[in-house]
Amino acid sequence: MRGRILTIKKTTILKLSFVLNLILFAIMTVLSFVVIKDNDLWFFMFCIFVGLHLIIRSGLFKFDSSCYFGSLLFMVGIFYIYCQGLNIINFFPVFLILAFSISSFLTAFFYKQNFHYYLSFSLYFLSADLLFFMINFISLWFFLAILGVIVLLLVGRYLYNE
Repeated sequence: MRGRILTIKKTTILKLSFVLNLILFAIMTVLSFVVIKDNDLWFFMFCIFVGLHLIIRSGLFKFDSSCYFGSLLFMVGIFYIYCQGLNIINFFPVFLILAFSISSFLTAFFYKQNFHYYLSFSLYFLSADLLFFMINFISLWFFLAILGVIVLLLVGRYLYNE
């Protein structure tokens, strides 16, 4: 029985995941407005719970697009909470690029898509480059030069992918 896990249909598990994530999202949204008093937190809680649901969907039905988008949304929500908690919200763009990098890596790892490995490493080096630029460790021209090299290497790898 390929459509069942422990005699429970996969669609039933997915529906339960949806209901549970919806209830958790509603609870966390109320808590974010009443207790935490952060008006932006509801959106990132939405990202976390939709991402979690898509990751479960990806695991059940082997969808690589759900893995990528789910892990991306999940990481965006987690990184926002991380940046808010440590009061480093100015570096949130670095973490956004890092979220794309982690999503590409997870998709490449679980679904054996080699291009996502190259995309993951390119985005990782781009996030490091942006971090060094944001803390004024490198100049704008050096930042743009490194960005150009990263893009050219990625395009070259895409064109000559074996």
